[in-house]
Amino acid sequence: MKVNLNISGFEVRAEFPKKDIELIHKPLVEKFSRLYQEKKERIIIFLCAPPGSGKSTLAAFWEYLSEKDKNIEPLQVLPFDGFHYPNELLDESSIIRDGKTIPLRSIKGAFETFNLSELIRKLKQLKDNSPKWPYYDRNIHDPVDDAISVDKNIVVVEGNYLLLKEPVWEGLCHLADFTIFVDTKTEFLQERLVDRKIRGGSSPEDALDFYKKSDAVNVEKVLNHSIRADLNLFLNKDGSFEIN
Repeated sequence: MKVNLNISGFEVRAEFPKKDIELIHKPLVEKFSRLYQEKKERIIIFLCAPPGSGKSTLAAFWEYLSEKDKNIEPLQVLPFDGFHYPNELLDESSIIRDGKTIPLRSIKGAFETFNLSELIRKLKQLKDNSPKWPYYDRNIHDPVDDAISVDKNIVVVEGNYLLLKEPVWEGLCHLADFTIFVDTKTEFLQERLVDRKIRGGSSPEDALDFYKKSDAVNVEKVLNHSIRADLNLFLNKDGSFEIN
């Protein structure tokens, strides 16, 4: 199935195997709807996946499916990226890693460059009211506070570190009603992330260098240092999914 999806303000043409739609994606959005009917309160779904795995596209497709079936409660995607610290703060801050002082701006995208306390505050608010949600503007490469109005009874929060096995972070799962993790091969993600950089204008050499210095670290962190989700999906190289 080919479909046009709006992801972070950009229209993306995506394709999902019919078998996956019938066996995985539609049953999942139906499950989310049943959870809402059972609990009678806003349902929070975590979709956690490494960089380059297409999690934003997947979440947007679930939103699309939920809107096409009048028997299913429509869902809303809430991106995690809006909780990046602003560049101004990243420029002024650093951390100690392996005995070295690392400027936060140089590792933007690592879990240390996100505002965890604000994320927790907003997640807690989701159960009681309809807070405004931050958005990451890819034109200015900075977060915009209170840019998204939360107006659906089911929300899918999608991001890299929602199930991270680190102090405080590992407690985030208790703020969700259902958690999903997408696993895949590191080599596949490297191929996709390097290609993405090249399509963005980088040379093949610069794209690979950036992957090794930045993306590879974040990919390893998510794949190997996340707590187990309620449901684990495996992304194959052809774009299909399997339930682990």
